[in-house]
Amino acid sequence: MIRTLSILKVAGTLRVPSALSALALFAVALMPHTGFAQIQNLQNRVNSAMPRASGGQQAVHEPFSGPITAAKIRIAIDDAVMYLRNCQTPAGSIGEGYGYPGGPTGLASLAMLAAGADPAADDQLNKALDWLAKQETNNTYVRGIRANVWEYALRKAPYDVRLRSLLKADFEWLLAALGDREGWRYNMESRDWDNSCTQYGVLGLWAAARAGFEPGDKFWVTMSKHFRSCQTADGGWGYVGHAGPTPNMATAGLASMFLVFDMYHARHAYRADKPDTFAQGEAAEVLASLDRGMNWLGKAQGNKNDGYYLYGIERTGVAGGRKYIGGEDWFARGAEVVLKSQCRDGSIPLGRWGGPPVSTSFCTMFLVYGGAPLAMEKLRYGEGQDWNLNPRDVANLSKFLWSAYERPMNWQVVSVDAKDEFEAPILFLSGSKPVHFTEEQMLKLRDYILGGGTILAEPSDHSPEFAQSMEELVRMMFPKRYYPDYELKLLPPDHGIYTVVKQDWKDLPRLRGVSDGSRTFFILSDEYLAADWQTNRSTSNAFNLATNLLFYATDLGELEGKFASMLPNSPPAKARKEIFKVARGRFDGGQQQPFDWDAANQCWKKFAPYAQHVTGCKLEEVAPVRLGVDPLDGIRLLHLTGRNKLVLTEGQRAALKQFVAAGGTILVDAYAGSSTFAASARVEIEGIFGPLEPLSADHPLAEGRFEGGADLSLVTFKLPARQLLRRQGETPRSQRLLVARMKNRPVVLFSPFDLTAAMAGIGNYRSLGYKADSARKIVANLVAYLMLD
Repeated sequence: MIRTLSILKVAGTLRVPSALSALALFAVALMPHTGFAQIQNLQNRVNSAMPRASGGQQAVHEPFSGPITAAKIRIAIDDAVMYLRNCQTPAGSIGEGYGYPGGPTGLASLAMLAAGADPAADDQLNKALDWLAKQETNNTYVRGIRANVWEYALRKAPYDVRLRSLLKADFEWLLAALGDREGWRYNMESRDWDNSCTQYGVLGLWAAARAGFEPGDKFWVTMSKHFRSCQTADGGWGYVGHAGPTPNMATAGLASMFLVFDMYHARHAYRADKPDTFAQGEAAEVLASLDRGMNWLGKAQGNKNDGYYLYGIERTGVAGGRKYIGGEDWFARGAEVVLKSQCRDGSIPLGRWGGPPVSTSFCTMFLVYGGAPLAMEKLRYGEGQDWNLNPRDVANLSKFLWSAYERPMNWQVVSVDAKDEFEAPILFLSGSKPVHFTEEQMLKLRDYILGGGTILAEPSDHSPEFAQSMEELVRMMFPKRYYPDYELKLLPPDHGIYTVVKQDWKDLPRLRGVSDGSRTFFILSDEYLAADWQTNRSTSNAFNLATNLLFYATDLGELEGKFASMLPNSPPAKARKEIFKVARGRFDGGQQQPFDWDAANQCWKKFAPYAQHVTGCKLEEVAPVRLGVDPLDGIRLLHLTGRNKLVLTEGQRAALKQFVAAGGTILVDAYAGSSTFAASARVEIEGIFGPLEPLSADHPLAEGRFEGGADLSLVTFKLPARQLLRRQGETPRSQRLLVARMKNRPVVLFSPFDLTAAMAGIGNYRSLGYKADSARKIVANLVAYLMLD
């Protein structure tokens, strides 16, 4: 599945019009849920990319208008790559004449690879690689960039002997050019150094090391000493010696130091009997140097109109797991500048380094890498560094996950006290001491879970004190009197975390987890996973387990990049004055899960912006109502969902009937597609309102024949639901909604398939439900339809 998506993205950047047209047809075939507007938009972009009769290219890029979204970033990347392809000569070079010969083509090739191009399926990329391979160059920049090109291509073609040979040649040249000096200059014969050339030399040898060409410890020690020795007293770096520091050179020093630390100083993990692993010696000096450098850079703030700087700040921010540098969201600010600067031909002419092809390549890599999805966030809490005993554990893991997903993956440090919401599907926290969260902090973690997040907690080196504090945290978040079944229990061998991707487990990692009956959302590891992540033992169970956990937590969904939004790529509907009020119904969920009615705790809050965008109506969720007790005045839609058996009292049944008689509408769906809830809820609803009947395909609610409506004949289901429908002899295409009527008015909309979790983007592995975009269309249709009254 992930591979297919990658192929689509690769094909989506091809310059050949026929290939683009084929992509449009292929996308329609593979994505039956794609709306007509999306297909038309793709075809328009294909048509606009076709050559004119004169041989030129029509402008394809539309000027940017805010806000920033992941979709707009992807379009900017695609159009930038299109520009680079249009710059290619018949011989294969791209943008030569701007800078050192071979450098522009190397950067353009690297940008194309980063954006998804695959040597196995891309003739233009291969022409560029062939041209690069023929260039004999005596330049550090070009050799360092080219080594990264060969290594990236090798990831997609790991058995290509020619690519390995080319990488080996550049690796050996870089080592020879360095010789016994502490840094690189422009060419082999230079005897001095500068930090700009040196960072590209380090990048080149790091790339070679990733492919198995290890330069040796002496090299990493030399680079460690070099960047520490030339760091200025205030924390920055200059071009040469102790020259005045600049933001560009600060990013060069920082990005290089992160690579040095990862490749040499971070080879050990925290152990209880050696608690000062990263608090003493050279490792501590490097970490202190990085902190000083980050502080300097945060105060200096570099030039966002310079592609060279943007590429440097991206490598620095990503390596450091920083969303903010100096209080500034470096990617948000840089992306805004890049998107506003992109020309109609797709070029991004930012900076004085090498002309538009070079700056476009730098900016493309900034967008690709800086805007990559967050796989995991690491929680910073308390005083001191106990939260960060293995400072590169999640950083190394994110690089491994990059390979699993075949696209860049990021990580991020996030404070428990930050005003920002947690963004990643997995939140990792570890330590050796007991953790005592405040009630406010605990509630923030709880809301993250209820909104679909997964917490992975791990005692550093098996600390029992930390483990006990995590058990207490679970009790704080889910008190026994309300959630008697929410306990940390040993996960069985057939749990989805172990089986979502088939792994050859050497020893099954021991995990305890808390489940709500539809997904396991809090996991306490009895293993010491972070030790293997920290030391990069990528063949260990720890890395495979993390891969499985990510696939499980996202229900095999594709992770979206920064600024991902559930809002459709269409103009917002005209605002309406009315406020649409929705309430969740409270009922007795049974002895084991009395709060089963609260399954949708965060769902309407997360869905409200989508509803307003599509319908123009502000959706307001009022406090949950106790059926048969609380008044239902002013509520347009009453929502009932759960996972366990639904049993209503006579008073509750009467309240529902009275609510409907007064003009209200009820939405009932089985959370995560629970068959237990679906069957019992259907019995209850039919006992009150009579038989449920399928919503006819020509009903206005299904056809969306009203303002803000959508055609529900092309909705799609998750794989388990599709499989179930096929076993029942049904075609899993259009909606499967049931309705109860009163005086010919649909008063109950009933779905045995999950709508609630899907519309909020909550991944419940192997659940029976609609896909997220279809669930949102269905519920938004209901809101818009009810607003017609």
